[in-house]
Amino acid sequence: MIFIYAELHIKFLFFIGSPLRDKLSMAILHFQEDGYIQSLYERWWKGSANCDGKDSSATAGKASPLGVYNVGGIFVVLMGGLALSVIVGLIEFIVKSRKNAREDRVNICST
Repeated sequence: MIFIYAELHIKFLFFIGSPLRDKLSMAILHFQEDGYIQSLYERWWKGSANCDGKDSSATAGKASPLGVYNVGGIFVVLMGGLALSVIVGLIEFIVKSRKNAREDRVNICST
């Protein structure tokens, strides 16, 4: 059974001869006739991005442009991650160099 409504393709799979197929088909048909599916479609797919249930038709379709102020936090996080990775890399290099120097019995600063 494939339920197609307003470009939404929803598929339900049943075993052959399942009694649920006819019951679900009748329930979907009943919801379509009552307009319940249309109201759900308008609420969740065509409605506003607000989850509080209030209509925000005044701000619908208006998006604010992204500027440096809006995405500046991303760059701060990226720079922090870069700095952290450089610090960890330096610590690993120093620890590995000291370990190799100890194994070779050579002073680190002599090479």
